Amino acid sequence: MIDKDPQAPWLPRVPHPADSPTLPIYMVIFFFLGLAGFAVHGLSDGREGLIIASIVSGVFFTCFLILFAIYWTGYLLKGHANWQAERQADSDGPSADR
Repeated sequence: MIDKDPQAPWLPRVPHPADSPTLPIYMVIFFFLGLAGFAVHGLSDGREGLIIASIVSGVFFTCFLILFAIYWTGYLLKGHANWQAERQADSDGPSADR
């Protein structure tokens, strides 16, 4: 049971995933791999190379879009949690006098 004992040990705060640089790095990597696949698509000779390059390019861009959605969803949720915590702290202070 956790109570408000000041002597209770607290676990160290784990950073939010939106603060981690790994997702943006992967996003950039997949974006440039998608661009490279698109460039190979333009340079390919023959129908088989064109199909393979377009599939690879599509897969890399899809990975980029999925990571982009995950990153920005986490970023928005983090912002909402901060807003909610500030609102909770503001409502605890002035409303206690009422």
